[in-house]
Amino acid sequence: MRRALALALLFAAGCASHTFLPDEDRIRLERSLPGRTYYLRQSMYLGPFWSDESKRFLSANVPDEKPWVVNPAGVPLEPGEPEAIVPVGTRVRVVKVEFPTSFVVARRDPFLPRFYPWVYLEVEGLPRNPTPILLLRRELRSQAEVIEDLERHLSPDDLQPRLHSLPEPVLEAINEKRLLENMPAEAVEMAWGIPERKHFSPSPEGRVEEWIWPFERRRARIVGGRLVSWEGEAPRVPLAPRRERGSGSP
Repeated sequence: MRRALALALLFAAGCASHTFLPDEDRIRLERSLPGRTYYLRQSMYLGPFWSDESKRFLSANVPDEKPWVVNPAGVPLEPGEPEAIVPVGTRVRVVKVEFPTSFVVARRDPFLPRFYPWVYLEVEGLPRNPTPILLLRRELRSQAEVIEDLERHLSPDDLQPRLHSLPEPVLEAINEKRLLENMPAEAVEMAWGIPERKHFSPSPEGRVEEWIWPFERRRARIVGGRLVSWEGEAPRVPLAPRRERGSGSP
């Protein structure tokens, strides 16, 4: 086993310039993550993966709020409008994790997010093809950071007990990626995805949190752990049509 890992590291030594991960960590993750089962921490959009029709972009945030791909003129290329929503708590299985080594980047289309780690998933209730892809952050530098970033979106534990404790209107809003006044802070993140920035300040009513998403298109104000106001809106699209378990789902 050690010899195989050493040979793999030797082969990889010349092709890791687009990832900050040590080769040993990257290879271990590529071997250990496939087959693992997780659950979506947020309701996620499912839509086009730019021009690649064999894949679908799975994103908790609005897909075009981040410039994932920029053309030679510096203009961001949008992945495409989201087509459906996959509800929070949906079970997924990791099929493959692909990090942007020089070899991988050279094989990827330049008009795709080729400098990001790609997590290939099977999503319960959805067909396996086109393959849903979750993108991780580029600047990950260790195995621990990769796991932490992955688990910002995917929970290793089933979330159904927690979801069943939420009021039905709140859970319905989460699954439609919309907000309701007085919903708990965790439900805001489940619905709208992880904010880009959070600002905190004290107040007589409790801690005030200002959540801001990319380009400041969406903002939320949370006081004492509850949503009191917000600006902007996430796109409203239908829930993804689901297949029965056992017909192309994990």
